Amino acid sequence: MNSIAKRETKYFFLFTSISIIGFLLFYAYPVFKTFHFSLTDTQIGKPDVNFVGLDNYVKAITKDELFLHSMKTSFIFAFSSGPLTLLISLIAALMLNTKVKGIGIFRTIFFLPFIIPTFAVTSVFKGFFHPSSGLINQILSSISIEGPGWYMDSSSALITLIIISCWGFGVKMLIFLAALQNVPASLYEVAELDGAKRWKKFVYITFPSISPVFFFNVVLTTIDSLKSFNLAYFMGRGEGFPANSTLLFPIYLFNTAFKIPFKLGYASTLAWLFFIIIMVLTGLNFILSKFYVNDINE
Repeated sequence: MNSIAKRETKYFFLFTSISIIGFLLFYAYPVFKTFHFSLTDTQIGKPDVNFVGLDNYVKAITKDELFLHSMKTSFIFAFSSGPLTLLISLIAALMLNTKVKGIGIFRTIFFLPFIIPTFAVTSVFKGFFHPSSGLINQILSSISIEGPGWYMDSSSALITLIIISCWGFGVKMLIFLAALQNVPASLYEVAELDGAKRWKKFVYITFPSISPVFFFNVVLTTIDSLKSFNLAYFMGRGEGFPANSTLLFPIYLFNTAFKIPFKLGYASTLAWLFFIIIMVLTGLNFILSKFYVNDINE
């Protein structure tokens, strides 16, 4: 048995060596290097690097107004777009979890928005939400309602971003759909015999059955919403336009690191703070999951 175990161990490391080396080079090393940078005043193109300890962390938390503003904007965005995306994806999955002719075509249509490049989505929605010539405001004007400035107005730009972000719900929808298809049909048949309506079926059968998958989607959506970058970058011209109203934290982090004066050390500090915040929220999701996730082993 010892020789067999040794042989299996040898084959394991032989076949996984490329993945292990890749993980160490492209994941583990950058993580530790970023932490090292966060303790220095490293700038791209600046030869002198000084160790500053926790000064960068203190500065970010107590003095950097843009850090606090971008985090606040990201929280508003995440806790608005996240629940909306979950709700839309769940409703879409429930609609597509039916046995009708051509349902595969509808499933493909619902998933297509996810694979469309972000810049293309941005261009289309900029046309829809243009304050003067956009389709949305033209429709509102036809019923005597004056439309807002949408992404051109600082008071409505973030709301516009939240609305558009719900467009890419395809992956969450497919995850929900896969879970719904695994719910035993016999449970619904028994519920129908007892006279249960559609809402009671959802509350007492559907949701408890898919609650572990719902929890997974909650965690996934929370992380995706907080680290959202592409859409906000294109909509806000890469700088949170207008008036920093769409300045999400990942954009501020990117600009700090890769725009003059290229504060790579300070940007690394921001990245670590962001990592800690995401870890805390993920842990909170795990705690809250005890109140709604049904144990499938019970």
